[in-house]
Amino acid sequence: MGESRRTVLRAMAFGTSIATTLAGLVGGGFFLGRFLDQRLGTEPWLSLLLMILGLVLGGCYLVVTLRKFGVMDDKE
Repeated sequence: MGESRRTVLRAMAFGTSIATTLAGLVGGGFFLGRFLDQRLGTEPWLSLLLMILGLVLGGCYLVVTLRKFGVMDDKE
C-alpha cells in the first residue's frame, strides 16, 4: 500500500509540475508579447509569436519530463 501511494503522489507531482510550467510559459509569453507589442506598436504579432514559443517550449518540457518519469518508473 505504501509503495502504490508513493507512486500516485509522484505522478501527481509530475502532473502538477507539467501543468504549471505549461501555463506559465504560455501565459508569460502572452503577457511579455503584449507588453512588447504596446511598446513597439506591433500588435498582435509579438503576443502570438511568444505565445506559440511558450507552447513549443512547454511541449519540449512535457516530452523531457514524461521520459524522465518513464525511466524512473522502469527502475522501480
